[in-house]
Amino acid sequence: MNIIKRIDLNIIKRIDCNFVRESVIKKLNMNLFEELREVLVGEVASKAANILGEKEEKVKTALEGLIPTVVGGLMKRAANEAGATTLMNVVKKGNHDGSIIEQLDDLLKNKESFAGLVEKGNSVVSMLLPDKKSSIAAMISQFAGVRNSTATALLSVVAPLVVGKLGKLVTSQGLDKNGLANIILDQKSILLDETPEDLQPKMIDVLGLATFMIEEIKPVQFATGTIKSNTTQTITPKKPVENTAVTYSDKDYRPDERGGMTIPKWLLPTVLIALVLGGVGYFAITYDWSEWSNSSTTESDSAQLEQVTNATIDTTNLPQDTAVIKIDTSVGSVTVPATTKEMGLNLPNGQKIDLAEGSFNYKFAKYLTDSSAKINQVFTFDNLNFESNTSTLEVDSEKTIQDLAEIMSAYPRVQVKLTCYTDNTGDSLQNRRLSLKRAFAVKNLLIANGIKDLRIDFVGKGGLNPVASNATEEGKAKNRRVELKVIKK
Repeated sequence: MNIIKRIDLNIIKRIDCNFVRESVIKKLNMNLFEELREVLVGEVASKAANILGEKEEKVKTALEGLIPTVVGGLMKRAANEAGATTLMNVVKKGNHDGSIIEQLDDLLKNKESFAGLVEKGNSVVSMLLPDKKSSIAAMISQFAGVRNSTATALLSVVAPLVVGKLGKLVTSQGLDKNGLANIILDQKSILLDETPEDLQPKMIDVLGLATFMIEEIKPVQFATGTIKSNTTQTITPKKPVENTAVTYSDKDYRPDERGGMTIPKWLLPTVLIALVLGGVGYFAITYDWSEWSNSSTTESDSAQLEQVTNATIDTTNLPQDTAVIKIDTSVGSVTVPATTKEMGLNLPNGQKIDLAEGSFNYKFAKYLTDSSAKINQVFTFDNLNFESNTSTLEVDSEKTIQDLAEIMSAYPRVQVKLTCYTDNTGDSLQNRRLSLKRAFAVKNLLIANGIKDLRIDFVGKGGLNPVASNATEEGKAKNRRVELKVIKK
């Protein structure tokens, strides 16, 4: 027993962060979203609706959207040391120990006490989500159909409750900023499942979670102490003392009176220039320029492409001005597609585009030319494939997106929603995430081709809504699809 007591505490402090994190999570087995819903979506929603003059169902919808939004915002903040430190400071300095949950009944008694709660919550939002407050309120207002002022007030109710829940864990589990960050980051795996489907893409956009959601979940471990310099002594550079005394050079600038011949300094450069010009002139006279003039541009460009991509490209039947082809040089080879019947379509912006007859883009472009065609029309992409189990588009598929961007550029009022599906192979949650990443990849490529972000909505639905049987490979291939729905035209 005495030996155990003498164990150096520094060794205990160096216990692997992963072990500590896993132990805490397993012990808690926590679903933060579910616990917050139990508190908020019930009597609290009813009382808040009465005070705010809104319908109870709309307030419930707003709260159901705000819970994952606030948690998602704090989750992203906790992923870096500065954010985790700020979160811990807010918890401790604001005395957020979870007691606010027990005080909710008193805080919702009347407008005056409710205003006090909102004021406190507004301070929390300003410290933790300072640049997101107005955009979150606007998003929730639209999502739930409540006034913007109502959404702002409800945000200020949810924020201190979330921080209070986290603060209670800090106190009961004795967590430092590492433990706090890892507990909230562990909720990332269920964030999308706990977010209303219609809110998912907007929440990801507003909070800037796109890249964050794609990254692998890893435990964080920040420095616990003050970072010290590796040197034992800090050396401050001395400011040079300006010497105001006038000094004179002792160099003798008088002409060289010694006997013999002097060489002017300009002579050597002049000789070198003359030699270079002479060499250029000789090359121009003796070189056989007929070979240069007879070589075609097509052959030169084709040779360059073959050298870069290892692809054999036949340009003998191409017009002179179409031999230059832009390709992704990161690809090892280029597959030249078989000739298909293409139709030239004139776009409203004066551009002309050649599209394969009956293709996705052809149907979409023809639909947009019909002023009587109604919105909510759904089109299924063709020639849009991703590398297995990734959100990386195959190179041949990028042309489909580029053509779509060209069409949408000609119709600037058009707004669309991208919906991505997978088959039912594997874990349903992983499929849901993968489909969301793929839909986002398509959106990003459209943006890269000049389409404004606000014109494109997106969602991933995993294996939901199959259009064919998953019992066959052919059916699975049909279920792995991306759809485009026209929201506005």
